Amino acid sequence: MRASAILLALFCLDAHAAVGVRVLFGLTDQAEVKWDGSAEARGGHIGSVEPWRFEGRDALRGNSWTASTHPVRLFGGRGLFGNAAQVPHVANGVVLYLDDASENTSIDVTTAQGNFTIRLSEIPYGKTAMALNNRVMVDRIPPVTQLTTSPEEQDYPAAAADKSGNVWVAYMEFKHNPDHNRLRANPQQPITDFSQLKSPTGGDQVMMMKISAGKAAEPIAVTSGGGDLYRPAIAIDGAGQPWAFWSQNDKGNFDVWGRVIDNGKPGAAVRISNGAGSDVDAVAATDAQGRIWVAWQGWRNGKAAIFAASQNGNRFSPPVAVSSSSANEWNPAIAADGSGRVTVAWDSYRNGNYDVYMRTAVSGAWGAETPVAASARYESYPSIAYDPSGRLWVAYEQGGERWGKDFGAYDTTGLALYQGRDVQLIGFERNGGVIRTTADPGTALPGIAALRVDVRNHQSDAGDKWLAPDPNNAKTRNDNTGQRNVPAPRNTSPRLYIDSSGRIWLAARSNHPIWWNPIGTVWTEYVASYDGARWTGPIFLSHSDNILDNRPALISTKPGELLVVGSADGRRQFHRIENYATTTGMNPSVPVDPFNNDLYANTIMLSPAPGSISIAGGQAPAAASPDSRSQSEHGDVALLRAYRKGNLRIVRGEFHRHSEISMDGGNDGSLLDQWRYAIDGGALDWVGCCDHDNGGGREYTWWLTQKLTDIFYNPGFFSPMFNYERSVPYPEGHRNVIFAQRGVRVLPRLPITNPDQVVHAPDTLMLYSYLKYFNGVTASHTSGTLMGTDWRDNDALVEPAVEIYQGDRQNYEMPDAPRSNSEKDSIGGWRPKGFIDLALAKGYKLSFEASSDHVSTHISYANVYATGVSREAVLDGFKKRHLYAATDNIVADVSSGRYMMGDQFSTTALPSLQVKLMGTAPFSKVYIVKDGKYVYTREPKTAKVDFSWQDMAAESGKMSYYYVRGEQENGEIVWASPMWITYSGK
Repeated sequence: MRASAILLALFCLDAHAAVGVRVLFGLTDQAEVKWDGSAEARGGHIGSVEPWRFEGRDALRGNSWTASTHPVRLFGGRGLFGNAAQVPHVANGVVLYLDDASENTSIDVTTAQGNFTIRLSEIPYGKTAMALNNRVMVDRIPPVTQLTTSPEEQDYPAAAADKSGNVWVAYMEFKHNPDHNRLRANPQQPITDFSQLKSPTGGDQVMMMKISAGKAAEPIAVTSGGGDLYRPAIAIDGAGQPWAFWSQNDKGNFDVWGRVIDNGKPGAAVRISNGAGSDVDAVAATDAQGRIWVAWQGWRNGKAAIFAASQNGNRFSPPVAVSSSSANEWNPAIAADGSGRVTVAWDSYRNGNYDVYMRTAVSGAWGAETPVAASARYESYPSIAYDPSGRLWVAYEQGGERWGKDFGAYDTTGLALYQGRDVQLIGFERNGGVIRTTADPGTALPGIAALRVDVRNHQSDAGDKWLAPDPNNAKTRNDNTGQRNVPAPRNTSPRLYIDSSGRIWLAARSNHPIWWNPIGTVWTEYVASYDGARWTGPIFLSHSDNILDNRPALISTKPGELLVVGSADGRRQFHRIENYATTTGMNPSVPVDPFNNDLYANTIMLSPAPGSISIAGGQAPAAASPDSRSQSEHGDVALLRAYRKGNLRIVRGEFHRHSEISMDGGNDGSLLDQWRYAIDGGALDWVGCCDHDNGGGREYTWWLTQKLTDIFYNPGFFSPMFNYERSVPYPEGHRNVIFAQRGVRVLPRLPITNPDQVVHAPDTLMLYSYLKYFNGVTASHTSGTLMGTDWRDNDALVEPAVEIYQGDRQNYEMPDAPRSNSEKDSIGGWRPKGFIDLALAKGYKLSFEASSDHVSTHISYANVYATGVSREAVLDGFKKRHLYAATDNIVADVSSGRYMMGDQFSTTALPSLQVKLMGTAPFSKVYIVKDGKYVYTREPKTAKVDFSWQDMAAESGKMSYYYVRGEQENGEIVWASPMWITYSGK
């Protein structure tokens, strides 16, 4: 038996034979309350019991438990940044799994707070029962079986059923380096051998398992181990043979491959794509003739299109482009009906926001593209399926208008990446007519998440106010707090399946109920189902707790039944980590990381759909007109990209973003959405992405982050850097780190120094040595806050820049500068020793950059003067300090003779500056700052500024720093980095 052992367990049990019951107690508790108790079934048998939110002394003993309610787990606890708010208590509970039951089964529950009885007939799927004066909630959940168990990571499952009713599951397995726990652990002494932080992982392998007659066979290795692979897909061809498809890194280029399993053994691997550029996100379906069709996203010359190929025996046709726009196309989905039609759907940025399109091939001939959802709102991540009558149904995510545009502490005229999502469902008749289910699926999906699990908000209750930006959000923020996150549903990653009876199954992820783990926010899968007349749901799936972008496979072999195969990392179980938990994350010195991905199967049994689907007519989608602000932005970005200073161009980006991977990334959205934002919404040329230590230094999330950084690398067009945030509290400071090379692991921490003692920090000095070893650079951020530094350390070789402005918070240039923090208003705490003018006064040579941090988008940029759009060029520009910071798409070119911003030099002539600015609005003021003081002010009232200035007060033999700040009439700011000039004349 291989290491990733398959649990040979029954899971496709007969109806009325297996069911899960969730018993949650202490719903209204205001303090810790004991709920010790037990459960017994009458007319059935409790086969196993699992904890809901155990910690401390909570424990299980057979069908009995010792458990209390506890304070909710939230990032920061009670004290982050001085927040002393009380944390409410939330429900604890148990999950009972009955392996012999019927609707007449009763469950007798005894607790320290009282006893009650629940009959299964009282809790059909989607309904709850309350007990003990609404202090207890009981609901039905599907039975679940763990399919894999090992220290390795099994993830990205895809499933297909053959004509014999066997289910085939393809998935990816990541193998850890045997020393991965040690490599991430905090040392007590400085690391001197940094080579160990380039230790390789065990890599990826695509596996396949067959589930037949309720049993899972031993997995089949589809690829060899040690690969660099991405998201597998699966389909069964007309001969009944399963094919797995995946993306594979071959000499720096990801291509789509396929391989058949013939009589339990892998056939020859087939390369399906071979273009220059990453080919990823493969999906597959089988047409009426038994041919498999594969679709995927392919990057060519800096743009992504959707491609497809069809099976021809053991080969596949040359790829054809399915999408036709010049914009980026994402997330293909595929489905086939019984009459020869194959449809591919995807989302596109062609209209300046994400819209869903589709295209259908009939007997191999492609028709025209058709819009599915093309409003000014965010519409993406489609999932599609045909019903037995030949109607095509499309589920997709919907978000607000101006997604990824201006959002931060000083501007909320746009919406950040994860300010709300709901799931929409639309259907199309054979003639193209638009239809919808007569009942709204939003009535059966979770709504705005709450701390209390019994709060039964539904998506349909949320209205649509959250879909429009609120410019007053930033204008009305309170002192010491940033912009408010928008209250909205957060239902994501829809998965659609229609069984042979016509019953519609719709799965989506939600953050309800709100819960946190030191490795991050807990997201869970919910299922809703439509029988043709009414929706059932939401149905909670146990063992679906994982990151946000987690997409289970849905498959059915019988009408009215659904098998959901997904990966879970167990993050709902806080008790696994509580001894190594802090309010801001997991202690890196935990001996063994207690969380890893395994595969689980949930089985839901409902009645088959009784007849035809009840539908209502819908309006044909039409594309919204492009936003004039987006069109203006295109021109501004083009101007930046066209600007030249000798052989240098401006490469615009940032390197401070967060996602679901961060322990505090619950409001940031998925890791993939950060890439979408960087490439489309932000139109960046480079980015450093993402997260605190790429997920607490955990090897698997680091590996995924590094992989995506390579997948989206398009030299000459888009240059992602290998990046993470290293978060060390004041006085040493948070720093963002970038490398041009893959494979450098995150650096563990040394103990922090005392803020009252002005000494060099061993941890920071170790960081500088690490960066020199691996040729990286770093920059401090939010320096005037509790995340900042008192500038006790700097090394000009590897810390050449500082994040002067942060979109999520403020400006740390100097007191009283525009958007600067103050004692009255400092988002993230007040530490005035962190102002950058104090670092410059100490002689530190720091150039300026701006970046986003959490949630914020589109208002902070790090502009690098570089020889090209490549990793090496970006890194070189940083090292030379040839960069500047801006809140908008502003050109800044400040020079002194043959020298430019960031340079250090001597001159016998009086120092002079040549200032060129090209703004997005007229400049109200332009300042020249010398040694921390304003020495010249100009009020241009024009968007183009071009002037020279000479320092008539320069002192011979003294080195002074000079920089320029431009302020536009609309409030946007640009900071040109300093030059350090020594006047040697007389």
